[in-house]
Amino acid sequence: MLRFSTLLQCKANVTLGFGRRLIRLYSFNCLIALFPTSAMWKNLLSLLLLSSSMGMLTQSAIATPFSNQRVDDRRFVLVASPFGVRKRSYQLLIVEQIPGRRRCWQEYGSSPTQVDPLLLSFDFTHSCKRMTDSNGYSVRVGNEDLGWRFMLSLVRRNNQLVLVANSARERNVSMEIGRTQGVLDDYLKIELDPGWSLTRRTYNGRALDHIYLTGDPQVVSIPTSSQRPIGSTPSSLPPVDEEIIIQPVPSQEGNRQPPNNDLPPLPPPPPQRRIP
Repeated sequence: MLRFSTLLQCKANVTLGFGRRLIRLYSFNCLIALFPTSAMWKNLLSLLLLSSSMGMLTQSAIATPFSNQRVDDRRFVLVASPFGVRKRSYQLLIVEQIPGRRRCWQEYGSSPTQVDPLLLSFDFTHSCKRMTDSNGYSVRVGNEDLGWRFMLSLVRRNNQLVLVANSARERNVSMEIGRTQGVLDDYLKIELDPGWSLTRRTYNGRALDHIYLTGDPQVVSIPTSSQRPIGSTPSSLPPVDEEIIIQPVPSQEGNRQPPNNDLPPLPPPPPQRRIP
């Protein structure tokens, strides 16, 4: 049986000057008090409150975008890291030097500049940070985070390795970000093209380990494609003149020849021999 006195008290609490979350908490406690003897109703209301809280957290996370801040370029090196035996390929490696700690790499030569990854010869936990995939780095142009759209890779072009951001959903949509200025079977330094720099991802003002390869929107433009994205469906049917019309083959019933009944009959089967 409902307690109307408690219901009136709930209304009074709601009309007070509490914040939005406190109002929901008070309303929940009041609803629990309305059904003091029903455990089923209490469990149901608890589940509803939990789902509502999770929804608020999800919306808050989506509504708060990542930002970025400049870094000291002298503490970073972009490396074309070789892998593979039969067919030599390269992947992007970003190394960050922690100030005042053991040296993480050494450079020598030019065109291309070779990199000696010193961090591979000792425990670099407190000396170096290493980013090897999209969990550690991504592409950004201005204030737009493009990690969801572009994937980074190294390709051979004009006798050098070029760092390219390729669209995962659009054909022939890419951006060149840097290059090694030569090719050797070794760890090679990647020089960023004009308009590109390194920044660090931040969340609510707190710096994270994730590194952006950031393009200046005054120099770098985000490419677009007029082609249909891979995996999407066409918005309309093709015009009539492009349709393939298949016509049925006319029936041959009128041209069928009647069976020939003038053929000689088959010979009778041979007599069966009886075994005595």
